[in-house]
Amino acid sequence: MQHLRTLNLAMERFLSRFTRTQFLCAAVAITALNFVLDYTVAAYSSLYLSMLSGWLFAMGFVRFRSEP
Repeated sequence: MQHLRTLNLAMERFLSRFTRTQFLCAAVAITALNFVLDYTVAAYSSLYLSMLSGWLFAMGFVRFRSEP
């Protein structure tokens, strides 16, 4: 259980380095890339880029709590 808490704190420290605006800008950029690839490359469909942009979009609204 201590390992999970340590991992959680490490992830929160890493993710708190980025601002909400940075997460939202990254989500917009990846969504635009996915859109361009979808309409220019034949037989392209990427679920992974869509999931990544959705995760980044959601991270724009998450509040990170800081624990000592």
